[in-house]
Amino acid sequence: MPATIRQWHRWISMAFVATVAAIFIVQALMTPPEWLYYTPLPFLFALILSGIYMWFRPARPGAAK
Repeated sequence: MPATIRQWHRWISMAFVATVAAIFIVQALMTPPEWLYYTPLPFLFALILSGIYMWFRPARPGAAK
């Protein structure tokens, strides 16, 4: 399970970076609509949740086994 979470975290981070890069490209070409700036937020929230899980996972009881 931890390897799955870690791999999922990596894929989500790539999607997040690609989305942010696409927003910068769109900004260079035209004035984007306001909703476009909110598109990376679901990826960011998923990264926060999986990152918090991976950060605290070693601290839980029985993790050293």
